[in-house]
Amino acid sequence: MVHQRLCLFGPDGSGKSTLARLLANYVSRDNNVRISWIRGSHMAASLLARFLALFPSMRGADNPYYGISIPRNLRPLWWFLEFISVLPNWFFRFIMPSFYETVIGERGLLDFLVWVCVTTEPVFLRTLWGRATLALSLRHCRNVFIIADLKVLIRRKGREPTARTLPKQWVIYNVLARNLNLMTVNTSNDTPIQSMVKLINELSLMKKRN
Repeated sequence: MVHQRLCLFGPDGSGKSTLARLLANYVSRDNNVRISWIRGSHMAASLLARFLALFPSMRGADNPYYGISIPRNLRPLWWFLEFISVLPNWFFRFIMPSFYETVIGERGLLDFLVWVCVTTEPVFLRTLWGRATLALSLRHCRNVFIIADLKVLIRRKGREPTARTLPKQWVIYNVLARNLNLMTVNTSNDTPIQSMVKLINELSLMKKRN
């Protein structure tokens, strides 16, 4: 059995979830398929974030889901905690399910990487934990960048908690994708079906190059 691991990564509202479902339906005609995802603040990091939100001194707008801001002097420790908390999720959701021929991530380790940068600071990319996350994401998974124009993303997300972080997300995602030279699908002006056709074409090109 040939195992395939594919991650669609990109900012909120770019269409990752929709494309993951459409692609899963397309691939499931010939393969057993699982859709999975990870982002940030799992397990221990999530529990600690909820606890920190109880203290006024830790509250802030950096993390839109937990309403906390990690002080600069505590960020190295927080980065380590985020990293070790995401590893079990990555293993059990992407690596362990070997009975699936194809696992499609509507978010993956690259999204986790951006999440930590957005909720703390981009310097996380240069840390040991950031570099390890990047290495794991490229070693075990094919990644395709799903993007849309910033105005389109803001219109799609409306008043959801993450909408405020979209400008920062958009910049970091684009810089990361450009430096990694990743396949890209822009969903700004296309229907979901048209975007899926683009995605399938990109995957076909990727397969030929490999």
